[in-house]
Amino acid sequence: MARPRKFFTFPEFRDHVLSVYLRFYPTLASSLGLHEYDGLIEDYSAARREQYVHDLTCSLDALLEFSVPAEEQGRFEYRAIEWKLRDELFRLTELRDFEWNPLVYNDQLELTHLVDRDFAPITDRMRSVLLRVQAYPRVLAVARQNLSAHIDRTIVETALLSFQGRLDYLEELPSIAFEKIEDTKLLEDLSEAVQSAKLAISSFIEAVRTVVLPNALYDSFRLGANLLERYIHSAELVDEPLESILEKGKREMDRLTVELFKASEELDPTASPREVFHTFVESEHFSEQNILTETASMLERIRAFVLKHNLVAIPSEVRCTVQETPAHMRWAAAAMFSPGAFEKVATEAFYYITLPEAKWDDAKRKEFLHGLNRSVLEIVSIHEAYPGHYTHFLHIQKVKSKVGKCFWSYAFVEGWAHYTEEMMLEAGWGSGDARIRMAYLQEALVRVVRYISAISLHSGTMTLSEAQQLFEEKALLRPVSARREAERGVFDPGYLFYTYGKFQIKELRARFEREGGSDFSLYEFHNALLSFGSPPVKLVAEIMGA
Repeated sequence: MARPRKFFTFPEFRDHVLSVYLRFYPTLASSLGLHEYDGLIEDYSAARREQYVHDLTCSLDALLEFSVPAEEQGRFEYRAIEWKLRDELFRLTELRDFEWNPLVYNDQLELTHLVDRDFAPITDRMRSVLLRVQAYPRVLAVARQNLSAHIDRTIVETALLSFQGRLDYLEELPSIAFEKIEDTKLLEDLSEAVQSAKLAISSFIEAVRTVVLPNALYDSFRLGANLLERYIHSAELVDEPLESILEKGKREMDRLTVELFKASEELDPTASPREVFHTFVESEHFSEQNILTETASMLERIRAFVLKHNLVAIPSEVRCTVQETPAHMRWAAAAMFSPGAFEKVATEAFYYITLPEAKWDDAKRKEFLHGLNRSVLEIVSIHEAYPGHYTHFLHIQKVKSKVGKCFWSYAFVEGWAHYTEEMMLEAGWGSGDARIRMAYLQEALVRVVRYISAISLHSGTMTLSEAQQLFEEKALLRPVSARREAERGVFDPGYLFYTYGKFQIKELRARFEREGGSDFSLYEFHNALLSFGSPPVKLVAEIMGA
């Protein structure tokens, strides 16, 4: 190992840490708009991980030699770097998801930001795609070396579907991008690389299906209460005991359930909330022909409401564009695809809405649109666009600190978007319409059941079937959707952070409201909160002096 460097200034050290981090995660760096990383791909080999852990350890030792800077940005960067170094060490040495979650490697094969974002001529972007695709066989060879022979069956089945989706995307790639390329040699190289990549993915899928799947057992995924608690503490800088975290979630589920019954009774006091939700909420949806234009109109109304009520700054006149979800991203009903924090050229943001598949029959198409009904779509659009993810992204682009642009917390990102749903209703969105309230409450109940399920599943106090039942009973989900939500908790225990992040933001806001009294400004609080990017909320609270 190389000898640790000596740093003379904190900015020099900060830039070194960012370089160490981004070199290990070049797909992330590229998606952030740092295009010098476009042709690189992750290396999770044992030797590279060992080098990275060494670099992290040396960087942490070097950090502790510096005094905490006096000015706010310096204090923020010091604390954010300390958090990220410790969290990376935890993930690499304790959580070790690269051994039990094949999806780690599927994420490393991502190309969307290179193919779909027009930040450079198509030939330049495709040369980066070429370099990445040529590296697929190496990534998957490393995956086979790292992954345990005994992986939970639910995780294996999910991974097989995901890698098949990646294979399908490679099948579509020539029609998506190759027709625009005039360089014959580049086209030949791309075609050859895609064929090799498809073979590598197919071989990987076959190896998992024939070697790993037969030995995979259901209900063998649990992190255990101790490791889960350390994961939450490391990821979000919290010191709350797991039992206390769980109890907070149960109280929230009870509160939301009471509110759901109240809204249901306003619409029909003789029917159950499930019946009311189906009759009054799910049945009111846009048609396939007008859902995109209606969603664009809806976004304008939501944006105007945010500005009129001074809820948070929207620091750009550029609108996100509503489009049908591309074929390779149809795993979500709706999603925001924003450019990276450093992107200077391809600054378009796309709000994707998934439409029914052309091959579906009328009954299945109608059922799908029931799930993306008008009221739910309003709540989803608040979450994804205004003042949720898209508004948050616009603020991140304004963040002065490179640390604030690079490091992010799951609980801050998803907690902010989820928090805005409730905040908008408090501000008057929906004008008290019980259908809108039911849509919000159902979405919130899905998030809080995720929270309870993640903790209970990984602590060993709940089975997958019991988690599915909780989603059905409390969040009003149909069996197929409930099962999918329960299964996500197996490989993504962090999906508890939607609700946990909401809790943190609401608690921070309440403290500022108490201290500010009549001088408190919700607009100023939100802008101050988002000015840091998306680090752990506890870190932001510390810097803001709460």
